Amino acid sequence: MLEKRPKSSLRTGLTYGKNSRVTTFDVLGLPEGQQAEIAERRKVWQIRRASNDGLYGDWYGRFENSDKAMASLN
Repeated sequence: MLEKRPKSSLRTGLTYGKNSRVTTFDVLGLPEGQQAEIAERRKVWQIRRASNDGLYGDWYGRFENSDKAMASLN
């Protein structure tokens, strides 16, 4: 089963930890040697993948939210 782990976020306001939203997730649970990230880019959510060499490819997809991007990986 795949799982999202927050990787980076943006915040509004001065108080750390409040009013923040996650903008990038690592995807956990992929087959050995595979990696993926889901990120909000230009107001849409996109995915990029890496394989054994650890080099990420290009961003792809145009999803409304991170859950829909994640569902496309299943």
